[in-house]
Amino acid sequence: MSTTLDQSRQTGAAHRGGVAIVPLGLSLSIFLAVTFLLCALGGFLPGLENLHFLGALYPSLDWTSPALIVAGAAWAFACGWYVAVFCGLLYNTFAGQRG
Repeated sequence: MSTTLDQSRQTGAAHRGGVAIVPLGLSLSIFLAVTFLLCALGGFLPGLENLHFLGALYPSLDWTSPALIVAGAAWAFACGWYVAVFCGLLYNTFAGQRG
């Protein structure tokens, strides 16, 4: 059941065939942060300590440190917004010029 209030919340970019930046930013950020946390939790599984992906990329860091896990999740969240804002704006710019 759609109301006028729900319809007024939709962005103008979605009506013109563009991409809505906020939903894209939230979905990308949450996806990247959850993916990072799952990867970081792999360091706590028995038998996988030596096969840890982040440990292979950064061998000098201790990826079982809670501070590094929080910082990495925050950085992944910020990267999701970076991609959403710039790619979304570029897409909306070029999609508006196709006519």
